[in-house]
Amino acid sequence: MIAILRELDRRQPTLARLGFAMAAVLAFCLAAMLLDGRTIHGVSVWTKPAKFAASLAVWCWTLAWAWGVLAPVARDGWIARVVLWGTVAAALFEQGWITLRAALGLPSHFATDALGAFMFGVMGAAALGLVLLAAVLGLLVLARGDAAQPRPWRLAVGLGLVTAGVMGGVTGFAIGGQGSPLVAGSVTGAWPPFYWSRDGGDLRIAHFLGTHAMQAVPAFALLASPGVAGVVLAALAWLALSLGAFAAALAGIPLMP
Repeated sequence: MIAILRELDRRQPTLARLGFAMAAVLAFCLAAMLLDGRTIHGVSVWTKPAKFAASLAVWCWTLAWAWGVLAPVARDGWIARVVLWGTVAAALFEQGWITLRAALGLPSHFATDALGAFMFGVMGAAALGLVLLAAVLGLLVLARGDAAQPRPWRLAVGLGLVTAGVMGGVTGFAIGGQGSPLVAGSVTGAWPPFYWSRDGGDLRIAHFLGTHAMQAVPAFALLASPGVAGVVLAALAWLALSLGAFAAALAGIPLMP
């Protein structure tokens, strides 16, 4: 584990350390759950910032790892710098605002107060920026990957990032556009830590699957060692799975038992 963390820091230290910071925020939020009994919609006020901190830690570490798949000359180019600092800014803003709202005992998502509603829109723009920047990094890996690394591996990392960016944007836009992740469902009886609906459609499942293409496709390539065709098929299969979950949610079909 220590070796992996050191490798992340070697590949892209800024993103690696931002991931460490998010992990520290996660630990804080988990501790706060034990000490603070306040809830929003029946769930601890610290659940939302804890989930986002965990997600952003994995997000930053995944991008840091992908950085090492770029050709050395591309790692410090202007496109890479835009991806880097755009991701840092968006992640810090998202986590900071969500954590602040939790501390105040107020919802950060779908808020009804004037400031909260305005900032939710800003959060949506920041989240869209995060997924689009991941897709840009994926395209950069595909176009300017390190030729010393196997082509199927470069393809897996690039396609995983692009798929995550596209599906993250599509599902996130759908959630924000309809004002709720739920379609003819509720969170009654939902299981932690995700609290996905068990009695109706839930767009968060498709969002989760879509954004985790950036880990799933490279993991397949790492474990199965496929050729180029195998990587492409794996990426298409994960995309189909995400789109299937998206279609089911829009139809109000529950996917959780």
